[in-house]
Amino acid sequence: MMRVFLSCDMEGATGVVSFDQVSRNKPEYEFGREMQLKDTWAVVTAAREAGAQRIVVNDSHDAMRNLDGRALPREVELISGSPKILCMMEGVSEADVALFVAYHAMGGTERALLDHTMSSTTVHEVRLNGRAVGEIGLGAALCGALGVPVALVTGDVAACIEAESLLPGVVTCPVKEGHGRFAARLLAPEVTTERLAQATREALARFREGAFKPWCPGPPYELEVTFSWTSQCDKASWALPFHRVGGRTLRAEHEDFLELHRAFLAAVTLAGAV
Repeated sequence: MMRVFLSCDMEGATGVVSFDQVSRNKPEYEFGREMQLKDTWAVVTAAREAGAQRIVVNDSHDAMRNLDGRALPREVELISGSPKILCMMEGVSEADVALFVAYHAMGGTERALLDHTMSSTTVHEVRLNGRAVGEIGLGAALCGALGVPVALVTGDVAACIEAESLLPGVVTCPVKEGHGRFAARLLAPEVTTERLAQATREALARFREGAFKPWCPGPPYELEVTFSWTSQCDKASWALPFHRVGGRTLRAEHEDFLELHRAFLAAVTLAGAV
C-alpha cells in the first residue's frame, strides 16, 4: 500500500505572480485558488494512476482554507484549517512519501516569485544547522524527522533549484520562471497540468525503486531565526528554548526537530502578533 501526502501551498501555483492572487479579500484571490486547485488536481490524479492507495492533501497556504474539498476526488482526504500542530506538514506522519505542490523559494532569493519564509513581513532569514532554509527545507526536515522522504517539489524555477540543492535526486517540476519578485514567464495551464502529471508519475516510480531517503540534517538540530525588526524579536524571545543572540536574531538547539519546529512556530506567531 502506497500512502501519499501532498502539502499544497499557493504562491508557486501555475500563473500566480502577485500576493493579491493569494490573499483573502483581494479581488484576484479566486484566481489563485483556482490555480492551486488545478495544480493539486493534476498531482492527485497522476498519483492515483501511479498506484497510490491513500492520498492525504494538506492545505498549507495562509489560513489553510483555500482548497475546496468538493472539487477533489472522493478517494482524497483533505486537511483544512489552522492552526495545526505540524502546520504545512500536518498529516505527513501517516504517509510513506511526501510531495510539495505550488511551493516558493526562501526569502531573499533572486528572481524568485513571491519569495519569503513563513512570513513576508516578519521573518528575514532562517538557518538550520548553519544552512539557510525556507519552507521547502523546514518541511523536508520535519518529514525527515518522521522518516518520510520528499519525492517531488513543484513551483517556480527558483523553488525547484532550491529543492534540488537541498534534497539529492528529488524530482522537480517548474511551472513558471520568475523575472523578479512580481513578474514571471508563464506557461499555459494545459501545459503545466501535463508536466505536473508526468513529474508525479516519475517521482512515485522512483520512490518505489527506493531512490529517496528522508532528509535529516540532525540530530542535534540548531535553528536560528532572524526577524525583520528588533521589536518582533523582542516578542519572539518569549518562546522557549530560543535565546537571543543578536538584535533581531534568536537561536535554539534541540535533539528533537518536532519540538524545535513547534517552538519556531510559536516564536514566529508571537513576532507577528500586534
